[in-house]
Amino acid sequence: MEVVILGTSSAAPTMRRWLSGTAILREGEVLLFDCGEGTQFRFMKAELPRRKFGKIFITHLHGDHIFGLPGFISTMNLGQRDTPLTIYGPKGIRRYIDFILNFPRTTRLGFELRIEEFPPNHEGVICEEDDYVVTSAPLDHTIPSLGYRFQEKDLPGKFDGAKADALGVPFGPERGLLQRGEAITLRDGRVVHPDELVGPPRKGKSVAYITDTGFCIAARRLAADVDLIIHEATYGDDQLDMALDRKHSTIRHAATIARGAGAKKFVATHFSTRYEGAALAQLETEGREVFPDLIMAHDLLRIEV
Repeated sequence: MEVVILGTSSAAPTMRRWLSGTAILREGEVLLFDCGEGTQFRFMKAELPRRKFGKIFITHLHGDHIFGLPGFISTMNLGQRDTPLTIYGPKGIRRYIDFILNFPRTTRLGFELRIEEFPPNHEGVICEEDDYVVTSAPLDHTIPSLGYRFQEKDLPGKFDGAKADALGVPFGPERGLLQRGEAITLRDGRVVHPDELVGPPRKGKSVAYITDTGFCIAARRLAADVDLIIHEATYGDDQLDMALDRKHSTIRHAATIARGAGAKKFVATHFSTRYEGAALAQLETEGREVFPDLIMAHDLLRIEV
């Protein structure tokens, strides 16, 4: 599984940083979290396949997280997309999408567009597939905002091929049955049980995506024991009052959440445009005082999970 940070700026783009958007690549599928202005350009720059993603998760309805949707939807339509696209988000996202599609009164989509809205206090499952689940929790922002957790379901244990050979288990469906937890009977009548050849289940990988929010205990719950947490770090200590007033996090807040959640990796992102050069380096210093191994995001950063 790989995560690609498409944009790292808060509120407005800079010459070096574009707006919020993060992609998760897994098993040939691409999931997009937030879609700020210019996301489709970052998508192309990162060489991500537009035809291989079918889900967009929106945290909240501020422009720097949704203004990329009109262009993205239009481009997919012009590209003759014919597979469904589902957009998940807080209540109000359907009205915004309806406006995009109906304002010019010329947009006729050639693909199915599904909208899944959730109340601002929703905590629980957003989307569930055979091998993963996406859950959400309400964050603490000036408007309703949802944080997300992508969680793979537990994977089968490792199959001991050498031992299977020694036991005379043939190549073919028999091995698949064992890996799925079913016993098999060999031609000579011997019964082979899964626990003889298959190790214990392997815990699935997980990613938490948390922005925009002030310091928020719900974010720590959402990110508990996560492999990777991506958390907004809009301000430094020098702008603590502004962070509290605008319900954003300082990098120290974000690092505290990451450490308290027991996250294995922490990526800080969503930096205010005031932080460049030495100011951005100071931001990093403050974060490392709490979470020494933090990763400062930059546009098009790729992270293996």
